[in-house]
Amino acid sequence: SFEPTSFDFGDMKQGDKKSHTFQLTNNGKSELLIRRVRSSCGCTAVAPSKKVIAPGETAPIEVTFDSRGKRGRQSKSITVITNDPKNPTATLRVSSNIITTAG
Repeated sequence: SFEPTSFDFGDMKQGDKKSHTFQLTNNGKSELLIRRVRSSCGCTAVAPSKKVIAPGETAPIEVTFDSRGKRGRQSKSITVITNDPKNPTATLRVSSNIITTAG
């Protein structure tokens, strides 16, 4: 399970990068394998700390959003594919409001 499943970075200046760490907890009785992590755009980098999570263990998954070239309200999704038989695909969401300064 993820806690939480979405995060809002709030207002960001265009060109800034911000990170948030989601916590993935293995509530099952066997090892949880992270098979694949895919983001909806190249502006979102995802770094799981490990690929195998033991039963009862929690592992951080860091998501970094790069606002370069973006403007206005942005919402991106990250798909985490695991070997969980009940819920093999989890979706995380990050959002932000990109502020551009007129120069």
